[in-house]
Amino acid sequence: MTTGAQTTEGAGPEGQAAAGAERSGTAYSREHTKVPAAPAQLAALGRTEKAAIIIGALGVESAGPILAELDESALKSFTAAMARLRRVNPEVVRHVIAEFLDAIRQQDTIVRGGLNRAREVLEPHVNDTVLSRLLDDVDSPSVNNVWKKLSKVSEEALADFLAREHPQTAAVILSKLTSEHAARVLNRFEPDRAREIVLGITRTQSLDPNVIEAIGASVSRDFLAGNQHTGPRRNPAERVGSIMNFVSTETRDHVLGHIEEHQPEFAEEIRRKMFTFDDIPRRIAQRDIAAVVREADRDTLLRALRFAADNGSDATEFVLTSISSRVAEQLRGEMAEIDKVRRKDAENAQAAVVAIVRQLEARGELKLLAPEED
Repeated sequence: MTTGAQTTEGAGPEGQAAAGAERSGTAYSREHTKVPAAPAQLAALGRTEKAAIIIGALGVESAGPILAELDESALKSFTAAMARLRRVNPEVVRHVIAEFLDAIRQQDTIVRGGLNRAREVLEPHVNDTVLSRLLDDVDSPSVNNVWKKLSKVSEEALADFLAREHPQTAAVILSKLTSEHAARVLNRFEPDRAREIVLGITRTQSLDPNVIEAIGASVSRDFLAGNQHTGPRRNPAERVGSIMNFVSTETRDHVLGHIEEHQPEFAEEIRRKMFTFDDIPRRIAQRDIAAVVREADRDTLLRALRFAADNGSDATEFVLTSISSRVAEQLRGEMAEIDKVRRKDAENAQAAVVAIVRQLEARGELKLLAPEED
């Protein structure tokens, strides 16, 4: 090897290894890692020099991730060892690699897995919020699993949680429990509150499945994952606003109109917590639009943009002027080729794009602007 490029003679260690594997029919098999006679040069090599040989044999690209993990002291030792090696012949390289592989085989290493082990590995490197979300996503991969977990929660704890929720949200959650469990929870409410929830249960069958899924995800995040005690709870306006993002325009207007008539201040707070497709120009910075476009399914995005454009929304033009002219031109051409989008399909598409925006926000890759910052 030589300092800098650090290659062995001929085609380099990677090429020699590949050629040797091709000649033998197996790469570094047990037979080929036990080289019969060690060269004299091998005896003079210390552990640091042998480690440098192995890293050098990997080549610049493959060795990069390993070197990136070394601290300055280890890098200094590596640099000094590499400089001392000067030139290492292929036979010595093969002996060092064989010795290294044999040492690994003798360790009989067992890798322990499981959710707790994942926590141990991630904890030093990931903040608490992200760690909780990652582990919860693995432990609760589906909304159905949320309802199963709720069935094991005591009526006292569940009633305490639902007491702070909007009646319709509580109705959806109770509708997923057994009749006996739901009845025990209802018995803990005042009669007026219980009546509101029961009336809400009669309307759950007509709710958009996306709404129910959003409620399930919210329960998992705010109640189950938080163990009922950790993290701030969202107020009712924020919860209802989140739900309203996923219902049809007709349903949203009807519900908000009813709330506005009886509770105008609450309705205004809900509107401030909501984020719909038409809010994109006022709530997302132009620099963040490219991330949304990249994440969105192409056909879904096209349907959402086409419908918005056909109905006078400024969201389409905002999106197209916030990305590269090349991508914008492609989207304009593809939008022109698709048929007029039905309202239901368009609203589903726009809800899907809104969901992507929320996912990017949750991952810290996008920050929604507050309404005051319009």
